[in-house]
Amino acid sequence: MAKDQKSDFSCLTNDKPNSVVDAPCKKTCKVTYRFVFRTSLSMPYAVAVNGKVLAAFKDRPKRTDDKIPLVVDAGQSVALYLNSDAHPAYRQHPVYEVMVGDNDVEIVITEVAGKQTFTDAPEAGKATKDASTGRTVQHMTAKLTGDIWMKVSHKYAPSEVEAMLPPQTSPEVTSAVKSIYAGLNTPALQIHQPPLGEQAARALTIKFIDSDNPKQNITTYNLLKDGLPRVHPGGYAALFNAALEHGIETLRVTSCWRPMLGSIAHRAGLGLDVDYVGTTPMNRQELRLGKAKDTPNVSDDEVRLFKEYEDATVADKKADAELVAATKAASAPGLSAEQSRQAQQRKTAAEKDKDKTSRTQDKAQGAWDKERNANEPPKVRLFRASLLQCQCVSQLFDPWFMDANTKDGQEPEPNLQRPLPPGRKGLSNEELHAHHLHVTVYEPKILQG
Repeated sequence: MAKDQKSDFSCLTNDKPNSVVDAPCKKTCKVTYRFVFRTSLSMPYAVAVNGKVLAAFKDRPKRTDDKIPLVVDAGQSVALYLNSDAHPAYRQHPVYEVMVGDNDVEIVITEVAGKQTFTDAPEAGKATKDASTGRTVQHMTAKLTGDIWMKVSHKYAPSEVEAMLPPQTSPEVTSAVKSIYAGLNTPALQIHQPPLGEQAARALTIKFIDSDNPKQNITTYNLLKDGLPRVHPGGYAALFNAALEHGIETLRVTSCWRPMLGSIAHRAGLGLDVDYVGTTPMNRQELRLGKAKDTPNVSDDEVRLFKEYEDATVADKKADAELVAATKAASAPGLSAEQSRQAQQRKTAAEKDKDKTSRTQDKAQGAWDKERNANEPPKVRLFRASLLQCQCVSQLFDPWFMDANTKDGQEPEPNLQRPLPPGRKGLSNEELHAHHLHVTVYEPKILQG
């Protein structure tokens, strides 16, 4: 045995030949948490056994979209820290705790909508015999309600704010962000910033719009007391700093923390949505829906040029598929001389067609890009540029551009509002962000990757 390796157990022995000494071992049991979410979701979590968080979760939580499999000793208790409460510095509200007896345990946690009063305590159901292992499994059930979502969503305090703000945040913005967590009296906030060097004094008014989701799924909820303070302070500061930097006078923030709708970013308090930047509505649905969604951000020429670009893209993909097929056919074994000649002719024609469609696509994209950029309000473009450079922002999606990782050094991609592939229900990420700007706060100790 290695010098620093501990034995699994210790016992007293004797010097009698062929004698037997009992060496008791602890029985281990499988504990499996299964989540049934209403939509596709990836939940941050950490596991505690006998009240102590396991070493694997010391620095950050893990993520699950379905199952958490564990192995513990019989007689131990197991509990979960979920969502933003799984951050190593928080972990104030353990949920779905179970005491493990002599059998394996499976806990199915089902997300339920509406104003529900279920607690997070699992309820015991039937015990069954696992045919493959012969072990007994104790089945349990629990609910994930809006109230429980709120319980496991960290509510920030004014004392936490300053350490979470971007560098060079002004005292005025710092004070304004702190006031959100101290408790606003109205869903509005004003920031007055004095002259800075050659920059004139500036003012910003922020309006916060509540969403129906928390109101419909939490028994007792208030935007100012329960919603706004559950959003990471860095998100507010990023928006306010970017607006003041470019003289934007108003922002309308439409979605802050919410429990049971959309991505985990909003549910974990790391997502913020804006539907008006100054007087500009953040909406470009007209690009695909036409005059039924008329906005000043999409010209008639852009709609036409975008259609030409899409048609060119379809033609280029078709040409690419033909070139792949022709190349494969030309290299097929056992061809006669005539067959080989015809296959090479087909390949040559496919290469010429592919070259033509690629050039047509590039030209169409350039024309669309030029027209799109010409109609984008300058302050919206500057606002986005500042947000993309902010260390507090990890993602930015808006009607013009999409950036799923602001830390990778890659340029944002144009938002084509492409729908999901046939057979998949719902809206694509591009469609969802055709009518507002979204930022995700960078906080790897809650959401990593």
